[in-house]
Amino acid sequence: MHICLVDEGETSMTPYRRYLADGLLPLDPVEARVIKKNADQYTIVDDNLFRHGYTRSILFYVSGVKCTCIMAELHEGICGSHIDGQALSSKTVRAGYYWPTMREDCMRYAQ
Repeated sequence: MHICLVDEGETSMTPYRRYLADGLLPLDPVEARVIKKNADQYTIVDDNLFRHGYTRSILFYVSGVKCTCIMAELHEGICGSHIDGQALSSKTVRAGYYWPTMREDCMRYAQ
């Protein structure tokens, strides 16, 4: 059996992950203040980053290729309905996923 680990490298959420896991803040004081201010919206469970949602308790943070796979499955997959970008974004949240550029990505993907 082979296990492949895909390291997606640095993302926009990496500073939040570092702050929540290890208490490390960026050197830039403005960025550090923003991270501290917004960090209460996120939590780490079993080394996975989650965001506290408005309509759901927590949303699983995804990045990179996973975002495209989720959009494809919800838009075109077995349960897909070829919906517009706004509805695709809402459906993604209802499925329990989150990433910072989700709304814009869903709008672009649906076009």
